[in-house]
Amino acid sequence: MKLALGIAALVLPVVALAQVSQSRATITGDAAWSPDYRACVERSDSLADRKAFLDREKYDIDDAAAQIARDGERLRVDLARLQATDAAAVAEYNARSAEHNRRVAGHNRRVAEMNSAAAMLNGDSANMMSYCNLRTYRWREN
Repeated sequence: MKLALGIAALVLPVVALAQVSQSRATITGDAAWSPDYRACVERSDSLADRKAFLDREKYDIDDAAAQIARDGERLRVDLARLQATDAAAVAEYNARSAEHNRRVAGHNRRVAEMNSAAAMLNGDSANMMSYCNLRTYRWREN
């Protein structure tokens, strides 16, 4: 049975995602910040929302990985006890093992998709920071 979980792949995006800051600034009143500043605040807020979604996704993926590992251990124990001469037991074990392998493959796809989304978030965050953090914003009277 091959159990190739992408757990290590989850560690790198989490470290990189911590770089997204949450501004949640409110721009109100008669005077307003420049459109550039407003756009940067909105981009930052959007990135924070995406990071929160990915944090929840990572939590769910970690839970699924732990369950998959427990199920894989049960299969390993069952295989050690399996009587090779019992055709029905071998067939039942092979069916459970095949289902487990399908579950692992689906989990690995989910991890890859989350890692892709994290990479996109990191790129978007870097773009926002290079655009917004190097600007000078002035208060503008309406």
